[in-house]
Amino acid sequence: MNWAKKASKQKPQMSKQAQRQPPTVDRAETVSFTLRELLLYFLRLGTFGFGGPIALAGYMQRDLVEQRCWVSKSDYLEGLAFSQLSPGPLAAQLAIYIGWLRAGFMGATLVGSAFILPSFLMALVLAALYVHFGSLPWIQGMFYGIGSAVIAIIVRSAIKLVRTTVGKDLLLWMIFAALALTTAWVCCLTY
Repeated sequence: MNWAKKASKQKPQMSKQAQRQPPTVDRAETVSFTLRELLLYFLRLGTFGFGGPIALAGYMQRDLVEQRCWVSKSDYLEGLAFSQLSPGPLAAQLAIYIGWLRAGFMGATLVGSAFILPSFLMALVLAALYVHFGSLPWIQGMFYGIGSAVIAIIVRSAIKLVRTTVGKDLLLWMIFAALALTTAWVCCLTY
């Protein structure tokens, strides 16, 4: 038993090479950026982003994770999961989460405002125009055309989002398929 006490008191020795290596982190390399750059990005996305929350989340992934490398993939997926679990607008919550990652409460507040305000103002203007000119045939045609484009963008972004979040995990694909079939079945029964 004496040898067991000695063995438990000895600390395991690491090789010198293992001691010199920095700890590995499960995050992609990210590029440094300022809060101002992030605010300008979300102001632009809030102004010109088109296609609904899933499409906007896809744009955020493409721009912030893949192209600019401002946000790591793991941080993006974590924010996406939080946003999907929480009630409310997915894209706005994801934008607020990314702002919070960069600058805490103030970053979340500023990014959320920069992202939401342009859409809010445009909705007010479009509502006023539609109330005033909505009976004109070319206005009705324009709204139908915009609706078709939005549906195409949403489908494209949804496919990319599913591939990103589900990946190559067979169990997740089976769960996804079961939920998709259930949703389609419930929708068919209600209409």
